[in-house]
This record gives sequence, C-alpha cells and structure tokens, in this order.
Amino acid sequence: MMYRRSGFTLIELLVVISIVTVLISLLAPATQSAREAARRAQCLSQSRQLGLGIQMHIDRMKYLPGNGGDDGESRIKNTDGEMVRVGTFDRQIDQRFWWGVGIPFAHPTKQTGSWAYAILPMVEQVESHQSIRVENAGPLFRCPSRSRGEPLPPVDDENGEYDAGGRAWAKTDYAGNGMIMLNYPEALRPTHIIDGLSQTIAFGEKAFDPLVQTETSWYWDEPIFTGGSRGTVRDGVLIQPDQPEIEYKHNWGSSHPGGAVFARLDGSADLVSRQIDWLVLRGLLSPAGRETEKSNE
Repeated sequence: MMYRRSGFTLIELLVVISIVTVLISLLAPATQSAREAARRAQCLSQSRQLGLGIQMHIDRMKYLPGNGGDDGESRIKNTDGEMVRVGTFDRQIDQRFWWGVGIPFAHPTKQTGSWAYAILPMVEQVESHQSIRVENAGPLFRCPSRSRGEPLPPVDDENGEYDAGGRAWAKTDYAGNGMIMLNYPEALRPTHIIDGLSQTIAFGEKAFDPLVQTETSWYWDEPIFTGGSRGTVRDGVLIQPDQPEIEYKHNWGSSHPGGAVFARLDGSADLVSRQIDWLVLRGLLSPAGRETEKSNE
C-alpha cells in the first residue's frame, strides 16, 4: 500500500509566500493612510484647542495676541544663573537680532513674548507661562505627523549663532499669522479684522526643512518664549511639503499629504490645499483682504 506524504511542496510554499507578499503590499498603504488620517485628526484637534486659546485671550484681553519683541530689557537666566539677552545672529545676511522674553500675564501691548507664549494660560499651561520654563509646553504645539526630535540646547551652525542661555526650549510647529500678530508693542483689536474672524487665518503649520530646522538649531525656528522672531510667525503665500531645500522662510508647510492645517480666528480649523491660489491665501491672511472663497476648494 502506498501512502501519500503530507505537507507542502516547494512550489506550493513559494506560491503561498508570493500571495502573502502581495497582500502585505496591498495592505501597507492602507495602514499608512489610516495612521496619517489619525495624525491629521490629532493635528486638527490641537489647532482647534490653540484656536480656542486665542479666542479666550481675545475675550479676556480685548486684543489679539501679538508676536512680542525685544524691549531692550528682555533677559533670561542662563545655566550659570546669569541674566543674558536672547538672540540670533543670521550668518546668511550678516545681521544680529535680539528677541523678547515672555512676561507672565502682561497686557498685549506690553507682552514681549510670542503669541504662543501669550496664550499658554488659556491652554492649561499656567505654570509654564508663569515660570517662563517652557521646555515642556511643546506637545500641544507639535504636529504628530512631523518628524521632529525633542529640542536640545542650540549649537551654532552654518546658518546662525544662537544666544539661548545654554538651555533647550520648546518650539512650535504652528506659526502665527504675521499680518495680524504684530511685533511689540503693537497689538490689534478684533475690530481691526474687517473681513471677520471666520475669514481670517490665526495661525498655520510652518514650512520645515529637516536639514535646517534641526533639534540644535534656532534658524527660523526660535522657541515659544521668544518674541519678535520668525520662528513663531509666517506671512508668505506658499504651502510646502516637509523636505530639504524648500523655501521655508516666511512660508507654510507640513508632512500631511496635500496641504497644511490652518486655524481661523473663530476657532475653526481645516486642511488647506497646497494648490490654493496664492491670492486667495493672501486674502485669508490679510485682516482686510475681503476674501470669502473657501480655502479647500
């Protein structure tokens, strides 16, 4: 009597492996897409929380938060306990900039810290605001889709020299609208927003070059507590993907496919397409651009 040997032949095994490989290749993009959708949803949620913080700031202060700036007296305590100025020497244009340092609970026309620092009490970060220790205020200000490491004490590089007191400070992936978040000592009232709060961008995700905006660099990426810097506001009309050699100065961008998240002054937030007409984006940034077209069309 002959017995049939059980088990797979080599050919059958290769066929099964091929089928499994094909299934994995089909499922991987769907899995990645689902994960990105979840990250984008979280980014939108964070933007709405920050937008609510801006609304609370307006309600309490009767002003929009400004972007702060140096008043000539701004200082932080360095790691040696000495009071020092905070600044960036831009090697690309051979110019030094001194930044403001956040003042706890200051009036908007007296606030020398950025808009992000100004709204910390409104987003449950009172301790960080009051102590000006904003190393840990970062999670709400960081997009989960962006590959960004924890900030480290800045190190001078080919782009700039950084006076930071030897400390690591939390940064923000969301930049304020530089057309309405003005530098110290200016600040706008809601009545200055002629287009209306629902038609004016409050902030959005800023352009990011991973080879420039590194963990140890402040170049166009100064931290939350500084005022007057370009690390916390943008006013350009391009929305860029996160990648090397992009036009990051002044512009917006993200790791999300197709666009970047923006929040408006009424607290709403949505993903704005990279293909948006620059005139439409300019109108949404302007407080009096009289632009009413939908940003995601």
